[in-house]
Amino acid sequence: MTFGDQPIGEFLDEVASGQVTPSGGAVAAIGGAMGAALCEMVCIHTVSADEPSADFGELAALADALADSRARLLALADEDAAAVDAVGAAFESGNDNRIQAASKRSTEVPLETAEVCLDVVEHARTVTAKGTPVAVPDATVGVLLAAAALRASVSTVRANLDMIDDESFVAAMKQRADEAEVAGEAALDEAVTNAKR
Repeated sequence: MTFGDQPIGEFLDEVASGQVTPSGGAVAAIGGAMGAALCEMVCIHTVSADEPSADFGELAALADALADSRARLLALADEDAAAVDAVGAAFESGNDNRIQAASKRSTEVPLETAEVCLDVVEHARTVTAKGTPVAVPDATVGVLLAAAALRASVSTVRANLDMIDDESFVAAMKQRADEAEVAGEAALDEAVTNAKR
């Protein structure tokens, strides 16, 4: 069963347990998916409002993009749990090649999570600017969740890089993580400012 098919209470029970997974990376991905869903909802409410909006087409397209991000983040939650489990198995094997490969994967997944969350935060700038005013507070919650998931994922990336010997890989991951974090902060500020209009 995927996390996306699992009741939320059951998922949280598994997080709050002695199991290794699901852990921070999966939780961040689920949080990002929740943020995407809220922003998607605001697009849907705006598009289906009684008074047609001049931004109908743009918000309808954004709803589709946010739905894609939500689905990808749910899949990344599963991928993160698999990556973390693979790291544990690699260390048990004592095989350095396996450890390095698993460590790289455990960095790539949260980095992709951060970058998908960045897409959500950037889309939220338009949602908070053009969404129906009664629903914009929901988009604000959504963008705050997605931004928190982005930051959490970047934190995981940086922590996992300590296990990796490949300096060029580490440098590339650090650069992408830094870029996602900076862009996310700027987009979040704009989205929150739009919501206060």
